[in-house]
Amino acid sequence: MHQDPADEQSRGDDPSAARAGAFAWRLTPAETVAAFVRGALLIDIRSTVDRKEQGWLPGAIVLEPSVLEWRLIPHSGGHIPEVTSYDVEVVLVSRDGEESSVVAARLRELGLWRATDLAGGFWSWRAAELPVGGDPAPMRG
Repeated sequence: MHQDPADEQSRGDDPSAARAGAFAWRLTPAETVAAFVRGALLIDIRSTVDRKEQGWLPGAIVLEPSVLEWRLIPHSGGHIPEVTSYDVEVVLVSRDGEESSVVAARLRELGLWRATDLAGGFWSWRAAELPVGGDPAPMRG
């Protein structure tokens, strides 16, 4: 996996900072598949238009970016049932990876320390010739 250079910096005596840094990297398409197989939540944050034009990610949960914090933070009052604790592994997918990297960093700041994203977004998924299609995932946003 690709380690974030920030992990090499001293994190002081704050154990939450050390724990958060342990997942501060982005995943390749193959690593994303491996994470999904081991139980990570694959969260598709692309627009409805993008999903219709580009295809669906099999097994992904579809959430609008505007509600991610509410839907993915445990005990928020509106979190999805799959989010049972701050230890849940979440892999975000946006169109090109830009939006998802920003959102993953924000989720880590809020305590979802295993939040990460697919580097290159959906375009890297397609470039890796991974499956697309199947039944459209229901929108949970």
